[in-house]
Amino acid sequence: MRQNQLPVNFNTSYLQTQRTARYVNYGNLSEKTKYFWFCLHGSHMQCEQVMYKFRDFNPDEHLVVVPEALNRFYANGEFGGDVVASWMTSRDRLYEIADFSEYLSHLYNSYQNRLPSFCKKIVLGFSQGGTTAFRWLHKKHLDIDILLAYSCWIPEDIDLQESSTILNDLDLVYTYGRQDAFLTEDRIGKVSEIIKQNQLDINIIPYEGQHKIDRKHLKELCKLWIQ
Repeated sequence: MRQNQLPVNFNTSYLQTQRTARYVNYGNLSEKTKYFWFCLHGSHMQCEQVMYKFRDFNPDEHLVVVPEALNRFYANGEFGGDVVASWMTSRDRLYEIADFSEYLSHLYNSYQNRLPSFCKKIVLGFSQGGTTAFRWLHKKHLDIDILLAYSCWIPEDIDLQESSTILNDLDLVYTYGRQDAFLTEDRIGKVSEIIKQNQLDINIIPYEGQHKIDRKHLKELCKLWIQ
C-alpha cells in the first residue's frame, strides 16, 4: 500500500486551524522609511539567512521583513542538523498555497498600512520563495511596486496574466547566477518560454554567481531598480 493510499473504509478530511508563524524584521518603521522589503526565503532555509543579506542597509531607510515558511523539518534527516523550512510540498499543495497566501497577506498588510505614502514596496523571493511569491500574487491582490524574482522557477501551471495582483503593473525583475547549478541553460530557456507565454514584461538580469543571494549583486540591483 502506498503511503498516501488509505483502505477503502478510511476517509481524508480537512479543517482550518490557527498557526503561530515566525518572522524576523530589520529597520525602524518611521516617517523616514523609504523602502519596505518583504522577502521570502528558499526551501531548506531559515528566515535569518535572508535577513543577514541586509545587514549593511541603512535601518532608517530600509525596513525589511522576512517571514518563515510554515513547514519545518530537520536539515539532515530525522533529528539532525538545523531546523529549516519549506513553503510547499506535493502533498495537499493547493491547501498549502491557500494557507501561505493568507499568512503572507496578513503579515504584509500589517506593515503596508503603516508605511509612509512615498515608501517603495518590494517583494523579493529567492529560489522556492520566488515561486511562492508568484503563486501568492496570483491568488491575492497586493499593493507593491517591485517584484524581484531571485534565482527561482516561475510556475507554469497558472495563468499569470490572470493574477489578482496585475504583474505588468509592477516593475518585474528576474535575476539569476550564471553558475547556478539549479538554473541550467536549458531551464533558463524554459523560464523564458513561461515568461513569453504569460506575456510578462520582465527584466532578466544574469550575474556571475551561484545559487544564493549575493550581497554585492543585491546592492547593485537596489541601485538600479529600487533607489
